[in-house]
Amino acid sequence: MIGMLKSMATTMKHALDGEKFTVQYPEETPEVSPRFRGVHKFSQERCIWCRQCEKVCPNDTIQIVTDDMRNGEQYNLHIGQCIYCRLCEEVCPVDAILLTQNFEFTGDTKDDLAYNKEQLKNVPWYKDIDPLASREPDREGWVGEGDGEVDYQ
Repeated sequence: MIGMLKSMATTMKHALDGEKFTVQYPEETPEVSPRFRGVHKFSQERCIWCRQCEKVCPNDTIQIVTDDMRNGEQYNLHIGQCIYCRLCEEVCPVDAILLTQNFEFTGDTKDDLAYNKEQLKNVPWYKDIDPLASREPDREGWVGEGDGEVDYQ
């Protein structure tokens, strides 16, 4: 009983101090950490179809279909299955996959959460924040300059 009274006192103390803990979403947009992992963004022009992202995915979220010449025909991602571990982004040698800070996606059925390469290419940036800028500083050292422009936008 004493524990319950202590916890209620703590709750009332925080409720009456005037600080806000919630955001009136969707009227106000919440602050998201720069390292937040949201919906994937895919660049078909940068992708070399090496299938490393498909192999490293722990729960088979990514499916890639290629033809006999290893040209990519389909790139499918099931957002509903994704655990946002960022392994696909880390293993990609040409930065064809980026996890954006966009968390605003919905679907009525499971099939609505299965995205193809065109849908992923059209995923908007969240508040125009480029995820390449929020990566760890040593990433540019091994990706290198001069690999071409980023064509996600």
